[in-house]
Amino acid sequence: MKPREWKSGKVPCIICASPNVVPVAELAPVPIDTNRIWFSRAEARAAPKAPISLACCNVCGHLFNHGYNDDLVTYAVDYENSQISSPRFRRYAEDLADILIAKHDLHWKRIVEIGGGRGEFLKIICDRGNNRGVSIGPSYRPRPGDDLPRNIRFITDYYTERYRDEPADMIICRQVLEHFWGPRDFIATVREAVDGRRNVVVYFEVPNGDWILYGRAFWEFHYQHVSYFSKNSVNELFTQCGFEVSEIQEKFEGQFLGIEARAAAPDFALNQDSRGNREQTIAACRSFEADFDARVASWRDHFAMLRARGRRIVAWGAGAKAVTFLNMVDPTRDIISHIIDLNPRKSGCFVPGTGHEIVEPRALQELRPDEVLIMNAIYRDEINSMLLALGLDPIVLVA
Repeated sequence: MKPREWKSGKVPCIICASPNVVPVAELAPVPIDTNRIWFSRAEARAAPKAPISLACCNVCGHLFNHGYNDDLVTYAVDYENSQISSPRFRRYAEDLADILIAKHDLHWKRIVEIGGGRGEFLKIICDRGNNRGVSIGPSYRPRPGDDLPRNIRFITDYYTERYRDEPADMIICRQVLEHFWGPRDFIATVREAVDGRRNVVVYFEVPNGDWILYGRAFWEFHYQHVSYFSKNSVNELFTQCGFEVSEIQEKFEGQFLGIEARAAAPDFALNQDSRGNREQTIAACRSFEADFDARVASWRDHFAMLRARGRRIVAWGAGAKAVTFLNMVDPTRDIISHIIDLNPRKSGCFVPGTGHEIVEPRALQELRPDEVLIMNAIYRDEINSMLLALGLDPIVLVA
């Protein structure tokens, strides 16, 4: 698949196929593989990059990278995006599992998860409901010493029509849909798997595009994310593919959208409550580029001021957010010395593009930072507690 050359009116929306699509912003090249583990600074610095060309559909309000090139992206090599090491995120995953189990009577059922990584959420929902699970995704490779759960079967492959006959009482797909250039084809495949069984529930979760737009959170744009869904555009997608959307809820303090749907009944009527404010999303897109540039410049100026004062600065959270933020704000490691992360698999590795070293929290006792930049405000209390336990009291900045 070749990169798509922008021509006004010639790039259809990947959700509703409307030709009424307009450019929003051109972002400088960022690392393609934001969640790949890099074991040397030289390799990390040389990580391949590509620009992000954001476009918005004036019909359904969908925001997407119209220049995305699927051939550049892989999820099968040293891919690591687990957040389960965080107590705050684990609590969210456990609460979500409990809600789905109670709401849909998921006891002794069969659950298929698409793109579930190491099966961490699937294991939670299977353990708590005595369910059996199948995890289908390209990135999981068992490591020596892995304790493989007996109630989960792993299929290391992309989810395609070959797996549509996999028995399921629920199909779950979290933080995956945004990675597809062809989301309609993907959702259509899931719809074929559901067939006419209206008792089968699908639960999808995606980053909340409106939350990103309204907050001008430039660090939330990643090359591997093709789409930035609003309530309206994700509702449009599922409806067009033959699903009846029962609800779309904001999750994780507004950062995610959780979508629940079933096969549409013959007399299906669109649930208007599930639709978002399309006009507000489009307006936010139109004013985004100028605000984006100003936000990046503001962070650069702030860090330059701190550096001039001799302040020692680290960042906390070595996920995709940090990759984009650091490549835009501190690409040559002049300001931020290290990245802290709870995931032990990332310790001793390096951030793609910039080469910042990733270290465990205990390293802070030696680094003694004056300022700690938190990449996600939702973890502030958790991080403050760990800093206090380490005997540290730095100024905490929130991206």
